[in-house]
Amino acid sequence: MGLIETDETNLYTFEPFASHAFYTDVNRALVQQTLAHLIKRPGDTTLTIVDMACGTGAVTRLIAEEMARQQLLARTHIIGVDPSAEALRRAQKGMEEMGLGVKADFVQGEAEDLPKLVQNADAAFFCNAIHLVPDKLVAFKQMATILAPNGVFGCNSAFYDGTYVPGTERFYRLWTRRAVSWLKQEHPEVRLSREAKAMAMQWLTREEYIDTLKQGGFADVETHNSNVLISLDGWRDLGQYWLFIEGALPGIPLALGAKALEVSVYQAGQELNLTEVPRTWLQMVALKS
Repeated sequence: MGLIETDETNLYTFEPFASHAFYTDVNRALVQQTLAHLIKRPGDTTLTIVDMACGTGAVTRLIAEEMARQQLLARTHIIGVDPSAEALRRAQKGMEEMGLGVKADFVQGEAEDLPKLVQNADAAFFCNAIHLVPDKLVAFKQMATILAPNGVFGCNSAFYDGTYVPGTERFYRLWTRRAVSWLKQEHPEVRLSREAKAMAMQWLTREEYIDTLKQGGFADVETHNSNVLISLDGWRDLGQYWLFIEGALPGIPLALGAKALEVSVYQAGQELNLTEVPRTWLQMVALKS
């Protein structure tokens, strides 16, 4: 994905947002739907499962929990891959603290590095990050390359064309407007960048994702929508994530952008009389052709 890790970005992570119950629930549903394809298969060989863009390991831990629930942990080898060394350190620590004893390796790398890191995986995940990838077809081809025949792939996103529940668009517009107003009042010396292009805004429709998966080497693509209620506290935590800040307020220093989004999300909620805002996740499960 070409994301550059710095000391500053390590202060504004996805981890607080990923710790909310709604995030856990929506990703657990995808993990269970995906791994159901593995659980049905007979045999006693090792099951290799890759979690691409694993971050601090929120989904990786859900994978371990599900394999433990299915009494398959002894056969499981999980490989978490992420560009951020600091995120991987936290993911390793979180997995160890679970105490399940699962075999798990965390490797620094990007999607293009996958074929060098693993082959013939039984399952792979790419959760809550595919929207950040400029060339999604290449990413899907890379995921297909590392999978064994009939390998299963689970992927999801809440940044796609269809994610807005009808009527909620005004919340996002007002949140941004109030954040910009706060910056103008409190920090008139900073300016939004007109040139910066937010990676997180490169959205596809559900149909485009299905078509791209099939072009990338997958068949039998299952999709469904998961409607999730996100509290204002949840939106605040997403507004503390450096990639979200750069997307919403391009060119603004992260510390100021985070503060602006924190103050303004509650202003927007109060003005619209909202305590939570629904969002739709696109869940996708596909088998390698």
